[in-house]
Amino acid sequence: MKTQDASSSSRNPGLTRRTLLRQAGMGSLAAGLLATAGSRALTLDTSPVHEGGVAVTPAGAPARHEVELVAQEFEQEISPGTTARVWGYNGTVPGPEIRVREGDLVRVRLRNELAVPTTIHWHGINLRPGMDGVAGLNQVAVAPGETFGYEFTATPAGSRWYHSHTDPALQVPMGLYGPLIVEPLAPIRAWDREYTVIFGEWDLELTPDVAAGRAPRGARDQTLRGGELGSDLFLINGRSHGLIPPFVVTEGERVLIRLMNAGHLPHTFHTHGHSFRIVATDGNPVPPGMEWTKDTVLIGPAERYDLELLCDNPGVWMVHCHMEHHMANGMMTLLQYEGHLPTGPAAALFGNGTPASGHEHDAAVPPDATPSPAADPAGTPAEDGRQVEIALVDDRIDPPEVRVAHGTTVVWTNRGSDWHSVAAFDGSFQADRIAPGETFTHRFGQPGTYQYICKHHALQGMTGRIDVT
Repeated sequence: MKTQDASSSSRNPGLTRRTLLRQAGMGSLAAGLLATAGSRALTLDTSPVHEGGVAVTPAGAPARHEVELVAQEFEQEISPGTTARVWGYNGTVPGPEIRVREGDLVRVRLRNELAVPTTIHWHGINLRPGMDGVAGLNQVAVAPGETFGYEFTATPAGSRWYHSHTDPALQVPMGLYGPLIVEPLAPIRAWDREYTVIFGEWDLELTPDVAAGRAPRGARDQTLRGGELGSDLFLINGRSHGLIPPFVVTEGERVLIRLMNAGHLPHTFHTHGHSFRIVATDGNPVPPGMEWTKDTVLIGPAERYDLELLCDNPGVWMVHCHMEHHMANGMMTLLQYEGHLPTGPAAALFGNGTPASGHEHDAAVPPDATPSPAADPAGTPAEDGRQVEIALVDDRIDPPEVRVAHGTTVVWTNRGSDWHSVAAFDGSFQADRIAPGETFTHRFGQPGTYQYICKHHALQGMTGRIDVT
């Protein structure tokens, strides 16, 4: 998602109504490459005049974009406390967003730093066969250490994307995909704010060694038929749970959500408190007056839907995949109106109006919380043997509140089927990941009130409190 509030991506402004009105008397619009934070992609426009972060060229003069995409292996945190070795472009999954104008000339230099051959397919773009990126059929795969130049005219306009088409059953799930936005020459709609959302899945048994053929598939993946992969985490823009930033909006705005599915499973996108209009399918605009109004849309692998949402119901709302185990294992975020807090207990998690992320659990200490920097290290047994167990059951803590004497050791046990975590608001204890059947212990040596969350499921109500006397 493209938002200044995102820790994992940068704000890429889309077409606003105000910008369109300005440009109506100035000629056509061309957007250069707006890369996500940390990427190394390049853009070269022939005669850019930057206005409001968007490159504008004279009417009738297509721009030329020269972009470098580096296919490489790197580490990315995909869930609070879980870092994986991934394959991606320019150091980020998804790869950097490429945003151009219909009719522009696009030249992409692919540099392969992987240990295996690879290519890029430009999904939804009508181009010459030799540029389509299908290894074997359209081109020789780009060998490790080699480069290849793609060139095409950006057409048709709409929400497109790019991904590997060499061994795609493994390279795409490893992270080799990214968004490609082709702005139309004659827009029929305009929006105040825009987000790009790419769904995906992560298989913990799929490692670079497995994808490169240096190691056998994991035990579970070997049992699946037809080469199917298992899915442990469900991703929005390459991340899950508390690492997914919210959709931040203002009342009265019209927001465009470009929804893309880079995974191999279907997902259902659902917005609480709002309906949306489907204004494009696979990047192709729906004629005005023929849009569907829905609050849930099923999106299959490789599909795209452009959704228009009118922000007319202020508050903080859930947005998630309605396949419930996908939500419970990462595919969930928020629609948050600026200046608004949740109406339930989750309001305590919001510091400065934004929810605490997996690394910011101490950013929103409630007024009645008593910080305890002198708390004893986790795992130290109580001198007199006093011990209390708290169960982490999927979506709830049992019991959510306990009262213990100082010197008591609390044992959190994961009795559910999902990953969980515990993190104190004051930073005195933290377990990033507690797998099913695992435990985490902490001895409370000082009196006080300790509030904590499951960083994976705090927005679903997994908050707890320990009163130490």
